[in-house]
Amino acid sequence: MKCQHKSPFSQVAGAWRVFGIFVFVSIFCWGICCGQSSGVAAAPAQRTQHPTSRANSQALNEALASLEAGKLEDAELATRKVIAASPRNSDAHTLLGVILDQLGRSADAEREYQSALKIQPNSVAALSNLGVLLARTNRTDAAIAKFEMVLRLDPNHAKAIFNLGALYAARGNYQSAIPLLERAAGISRGEVSASGTADRALILTLVNVYAHAGRREEALKLSNRLEQLSGDDSRALFTLGLSLAEAHEYAAAVRLFQRTDALRPGTYEVLYNLGLAFYNLDRLNEASKAMHSALAAEPRASDAYYRLGLITSAQGDSNAGFEFLLKAVEIRPEFAEANFMVGEELLRRRLPDKSIEFYERALAQDHSKAIYQLRLGVAYFRSQRYDRAREVFGGAAKEFPDNANFYFLLGYAARAEGRYDEAVSAFIQALRLQPDNADAMASLGYISSQRGENIEAERLLRRAIALDPDGFAAHHDLGRLLVKLKKYDEALPVLNRGAELNKKDPGVHYQLFLAYSRLKKKVEADRELVAFKELNEASKHGATPLGMAVKAGPANEMEALPPLPTSASGETKRPITP
Repeated sequence: MKCQHKSPFSQVAGAWRVFGIFVFVSIFCWGICCGQSSGVAAAPAQRTQHPTSRANSQALNEALASLEAGKLEDAELATRKVIAASPRNSDAHTLLGVILDQLGRSADAEREYQSALKIQPNSVAALSNLGVLLARTNRTDAAIAKFEMVLRLDPNHAKAIFNLGALYAARGNYQSAIPLLERAAGISRGEVSASGTADRALILTLVNVYAHAGRREEALKLSNRLEQLSGDDSRALFTLGLSLAEAHEYAAAVRLFQRTDALRPGTYEVLYNLGLAFYNLDRLNEASKAMHSALAAEPRASDAYYRLGLITSAQGDSNAGFEFLLKAVEIRPEFAEANFMVGEELLRRRLPDKSIEFYERALAQDHSKAIYQLRLGVAYFRSQRYDRAREVFGGAAKEFPDNANFYFLLGYAARAEGRYDEAVSAFIQALRLQPDNADAMASLGYISSQRGENIEAERLLRRAIALDPDGFAAHHDLGRLLVKLKKYDEALPVLNRGAELNKKDPGVHYQLFLAYSRLKKKVEADRELVAFKELNEASKHGATPLGMAVKAGPANEMEALPPLPTSASGETKRPITP
């Protein structure tokens, strides 16, 4: 159960565990505009000030002071008095919105910001604070529009510059985010200017954006600066480590997690993330040690058992790894990823009937993962429950209409039942989506051969081999077709190549026996007959291989179903995690 790619952890959303106290202030909180910096309580710009206006201004200043002192009810009462006396005071509505937002009354706060904007459409303070509220309530497009408007009105509005950059970054628009965040931080290409910020949350945001934009040098340079600013602040060091780990800078993350562990020894989240980072560096012994230490800190942590299962399997001990995966499921039965990986191990062990239960659990817990549906269908297929396999693949093809694999697999299951019209339709759809899909091409060639369309069959099978010179199914079926057409000399190199590609398949040796026999090459024919008998006998007593032999008539009509594509076969050295 060893992994073929380096980071099954990093592919899983939320794999990196955040330790509750190790977080910076939310980036959007920095944009809550109140006080003189936002102009909320600034006196109206008039040459002469009416006594009522002066009184309102004083009252707003007192309300602001109460807000800053955390006396939110007093601040609300004072601001409402101003609004009662002066209903069209935009600053008062904006300040009330800030107060209500602080009280957790978002809907009421939004109404106050909108009231302020009806009175004064270009109120920078109202627009900025409304943008913060919209961002925090996941209305990102609307928030971006508000901050863009703020910057048109006030190009130097620091909070809007930062928040707009952060929102662009959250959307993956790093090219737009970087210049804004660099401007907010006083940083250029990872270098801090003399007037640059020491705000660690802002620097961390820029580190993240640099890393995700592929600007590794700047990301590491700036992370070193942030580490210097953080000193022995374990919270800051851990958060920076998480940021670098998520950007796949695992070596830097390991060092920061180790520093954090020295400052806060025995902390589960630190040890867990250290184990993940070690794993992604293929430092498996250290990964195992860290994850065991994490379990010592939190003995019933299902995540740690799950990751330890993958680590141990990658070390070559699939039995121990499987036990860890089962433990993860025992602790948390609704753990979709762990259920999926238990199914993977059972399928790898050629126990498809038992794997079905775990794949179905995973799919019920998270229906969005295409890989869950794919593997469930494969498990049904391997159990020779072709109708259920077709049902799963057909449903998945409707849900993921751009995924050629599902159409191929739908055709594959239909072919196994001899439902050739359905199979052809599915294979053609797979080729529309993926014209170089050699597996679909080879299957169409096989069906043409079965239907007696020999010229078309040969064309399709040769095309499949051109697309994938290592495709066993096309070599087997083309060789078999050439034997059928009595083109024995042409068949031999094709079949011998097939035997090289799949040394355990008896069918290809049977076809070689036939070809050599017809060419009167007795020694070679006898050798291939012996190989056929040995492999055929072994297949009767061993686990059914993926490319299972299926009788379609007399012995000389043996066919081998083609192997599934890599993404579906479950035969890779490392487990594929969703």
